Amino acid sequence: MRTFLCLALLFLGGVMPLAQAAEAVPARLQSLAWLLGSWEREGLREGSSGVETWQVVGDAFVGSGKRLKGTTVAFEEKLRLEANGTDVFYVADVAENPQSVRFRMVEQAGTSAVFENPAHDFPKRIAYRLEGDQLVVVTSGDGREVTFRFKRVAASR
Repeated sequence: MRTFLCLALLFLGGVMPLAQAAEAVPARLQSLAWLLGSWEREGLREGSSGVETWQVVGDAFVGSGKRLKGTTVAFEEKLRLEANGTDVFYVADVAENPQSVRFRMVEQAGTSAVFENPAHDFPKRIAYRLEGDQLVVVTSGDGREVTFRFKRVAASR
């Protein structure tokens, strides 16, 4: 009985914070939960690596992206998915932009989502889609297109 009680308390202690976190996220974001986790970039030159991570923080999904050359950070961005009324925005903070750049979600179906900001220089469009265990991100605008492929990183236990 004592073992059962201890296991029940451990289970509830672990599940309740997750349930509370999920409740804080607006329904418009819950449909994008497939994006949560850590993703390792594929197809980079030897000696380079990249990762994108997403997690629930309050009522938003907060992410980050990094590309490394060896152990040196070559590129870094802070990302955020936030609901604002009926709209969802992808918000990117990168060193070369003095302010955050906001992209409004214009399409979402199953495990794909498209965000646009026609006023931004590049990219104007960011499309995410899940293909099996691979995350494909396509940035595009003004006749230019760049595709990034990521593989889900198993959570450490």
